[in-house]
Amino acid sequence: CICEEELDCSADNVIECRRPGCEMQWYHLACVKLQQKPRNWTCKACKKSDSR
Repeated sequence: CICEEELDCSADNVIECRRPGCEMQWYHLACVKLQQKPRNWTCKACKKSDSR
């Protein structure tokens, strides 16, 4: 996660970026300002690189 704190990938408060090869891959919902897990979520870094 961008906060660099330890993270449990099976926890309800984390989300995975759907883009293969994402450097970070797992994020805390609070760190990406989400309250719920949207389907097929892509992190900001991957969205930026996809738009190039």
